[in-house]
Amino acid sequence: MIDIVKLKTFVIVAELGSFSKASEILYITQPAVTQQIKSLEKIIGARLFQRQGGRMVLTEEGKRIHEIAKSLLSSYEGLVEEITKIKKDIKDTLFIGVSASFSEYKIPELITSFHKQLPSITIKMFVGNSNQVEDALSSGIINMGIVEKEPSSKFSSIAWLRDEIVFFTHPDSELAKKGEIEPEELYNIDLIMREGNSEARRIVKVALEKLGISCDKLNIKIEVNCIRTILNMVRSGYGASFLSRGVIEKYVERGDVVPVRINGFEAKRNFYIIYPKDNSISFLANQFIKYLLSTTTGDIVAKKS
Repeated sequence: MIDIVKLKTFVIVAELGSFSKASEILYITQPAVTQQIKSLEKIIGARLFQRQGGRMVLTEEGKRIHEIAKSLLSSYEGLVEEITKIKKDIKDTLFIGVSASFSEYKIPELITSFHKQLPSITIKMFVGNSNQVEDALSSGIINMGIVEKEPSSKFSSIAWLRDEIVFFTHPDSELAKKGEIEPEELYNIDLIMREGNSEARRIVKVALEKLGISCDKLNIKIEVNCIRTILNMVRSGYGASFLSRGVIEKYVERGDVVPVRINGFEAKRNFYIIYPKDNSISFLANQFIKYLLSTTTGDIVAKKS
């Protein structure tokens, strides 16, 4: 008997070309992914994947099953929608991709409060930079995403929440005592920055270059792709960094970190909700988007495109 779980696992492995990456997205072990694929192959009576270089690629039989599986999963989403209209006790999974900055504030409470409305569902959240979230949506690994950059035109999108990136440091540092600095003073400060391909890093770079600052000449000592790690480093008394105001807000209130104004510096952005453009959005993703818009009305910056 072929079940939906095995089909979803099969499609995700096919899109990613990797059992290990699929296990990360699905939050199950790699052996569990392997077992599900082997079980599916046994039912079908044919191998579905073969190794080619460093990737798992579909066999000819796998390609045929892949197209059918994607169609069945789409039909399944329609079935879920109809059932949910009749009965709210529905068991299904919502796959969400969230940019790293936003995963640290707002979204945790929004997800938990949404789940209280549909307690029998499962929510799995993938956290990465905006490009990784877009790639996951393109591959069909997630149902919807929240990114911190202008989305690709291949997605439907909603410009949703405003955000601001601020410069901050430890409260006991000389920098904190100043409270405000000139842009040129950044050259003399040890900096901790997000990874080079993050959208937050790009926004900071653009804002600083408008002030005549060459980012290549900055004293960037550490690059980290984890916001919490950056926060903990600065809280421990090392250097300074740039992060979302929403992320550092509670730490500022507790006195763990202090924002420092850079004269003329302004780095604002929007968070965008993205979902498939071909109207193949899942029922749960559609419900979650409606929930996000209904509970954050005051923060919305634009309408759906």
